[in-house]
Amino acid sequence: MLKRLMAVIRQPFSNDQTSQAPQDEAICSTRRGFFKRAAVGAVSITGTAGLAKVVVDSSLQPDLQDNYIKDHLSGEQELSEREYVLMSEQEKADMVQTFINGYSDQS
Repeated sequence: MLKRLMAVIRQPFSNDQTSQAPQDEAICSTRRGFFKRAAVGAVSITGTAGLAKVVVDSSLQPDLQDNYIKDHLSGEQELSEREYVLMSEQEKADMVQTFINGYSDQS
């Protein structure tokens, strides 16, 4: 960086300008090539992203309302087919005792 700056400063004062011109021209063409590649890369990335968005947006969205209705109906059917059996007094007493024992363990 410093060498380039010094070369630019020295250029008006030196008589030998033929050696600097090809070097400056090579630097400019290298920079142009870099910017061209960067621009092509940016365009290709943007194009790919746009194409991906179009593909995703064009895919069919499932009808969620139908899925909710089917799930609701299957749950209702499951509940209606269950048979409930009443607990005996012994089972009730055992369950209450389990709650009591569990509560004393927590405190």
